[in-house]
Amino acid sequence: MILPLLCIVLFVISAWSLSVRAYRARPPRFPGPKGLPLIGNILPSRRRWLTLAAYSEKYGPMYSLRVLRKHMLVLNSAAEARELLEGKSNLYIIRPIPQMVLLAGMDRGVLFEGDPLRLRKSRKLLHLVLQPRELRRFNPILVERNNVFLNDLLRTPDKLVAHIRKLSAGITLSMSHGYEVKGDHDPYVEMADITVQNFAQANSSGRFLVDWIPFLAKLPAFLPGMGFKRLGLSWRQQYTDLAEKGQEYAESNFAMGTAKPSLTSAALDSDLKDERDIIMFTATQVYTGGADTSTSTLSSFFLMMMMHPDVQRRAQQEIDEVIGNERLPEYADRPRLPYVEALLKELLRCCPPIPAVARTPGEDDVHRGYLVSKGTIVIVNFWAMLHDKSRYDEPDEFRPERWLSRDADDNTDPLEVTFGFGRRVCPGRHLAESLLFTAIVTTLAAFNIAIPRDEQGELVNATGEYSDGGMIFPLPFKCDIRVRSERAKELVTSSVA
Repeated sequence: MILPLLCIVLFVISAWSLSVRAYRARPPRFPGPKGLPLIGNILPSRRRWLTLAAYSEKYGPMYSLRVLRKHMLVLNSAAEARELLEGKSNLYIIRPIPQMVLLAGMDRGVLFEGDPLRLRKSRKLLHLVLQPRELRRFNPILVERNNVFLNDLLRTPDKLVAHIRKLSAGITLSMSHGYEVKGDHDPYVEMADITVQNFAQANSSGRFLVDWIPFLAKLPAFLPGMGFKRLGLSWRQQYTDLAEKGQEYAESNFAMGTAKPSLTSAALDSDLKDERDIIMFTATQVYTGGADTSTSTLSSFFLMMMMHPDVQRRAQQEIDEVIGNERLPEYADRPRLPYVEALLKELLRCCPPIPAVARTPGEDDVHRGYLVSKGTIVIVNFWAMLHDKSRYDEPDEFRPERWLSRDADDNTDPLEVTFGFGRRVCPGRHLAESLLFTAIVTTLAAFNIAIPRDEQGELVNATGEYSDGGMIFPLPFKCDIRVRSERAKELVTSSVA
């Protein structure tokens, strides 16, 4: 009896000893701030990207954290991110999915697709409409919707954010489903906006306890404290309804031969026509993934112009000298308007709509002698990269002229950072640039944007603060938007006549 027991004890000790040796033989993780026992590092619940950026002053542009049992690697430098995510793109293609996104079924679509074959098909669908050559077909729609936007500003400038949302929705829904927005309160747009708001909450890193303790998702929804699960299930139904309605609309028009050019109509006429599930959710995410980033950036544009009238005047002077007052500017004028181009770059640098994203390696990796284990959450901190003091002089200042006096490389140019790195780079980049530049240059040509005054004639300054979450927006503000001249008014009104 004693001999078998002794053998078992010796076996356990040997196994433990071997595991300890194997663990010690592994490369160390990147250094970083020391955490508490068991708990690890404690991160703030709001605006985490600021705290993560601040750590770089002590630990450098790439460092490790641990929250509970979850290891994290923070990338605060574009150069470091490019080396890792582009140099090893096949390894770091996976986007970790928050548990609330899974519960809400919002992992269906190209954004979180993990299956390589389905991802390849989804991106093939996106290329049907989002590549520069294909985008030219939609240029008349972009111009038409932008002209409506300018007229909306002329009629009701106090409804600025609603007009921006209508502009983004009008373009993206036309491209995804061939859908034409109907009025200021389109039911499909309002339904899509609810999905976007739900997604912003579901994808907000660590907002829900289940994101840190995944096994909670397996518990029954009727138990106390499971409100998050019931919320996720309601979001799932809402997201599914939106995708189904959009697909049915496009399929019906395609069957009748009345479909307008769109991702869905192109897909139904391609070799992927039988992949209904992929088509449906890829098309839906053209809107949910693109409309709100444009809304955020254009809202920031109006805020920055109100807070920096000198920048606004210089941009308008360039437009007046190059374009004149016989027509509104066009996207084709972009190469001739270097200051407006610099303004767009500085807008994306100062006010990135998505402050950070996450990746995870598909298997263990050793980078520069340090271990990045499979499942590590790699935080790509865009905000830190675009406010890097070692690369930008006075990074908190809004100064478009910085882009007129320097040669931007891939690691400093906001257009090469904001849209991501590697094989997960944003496929809608060309559409976003076209939409943003067109809206910005035509607004500057036609309108003056100023700080409003209250009933007593006192200036009402905006706070300049932003919301929290996976996608951020300026907190609600008011601004005074007035047409620059009678000639500008004529150009705006005649653009939709």
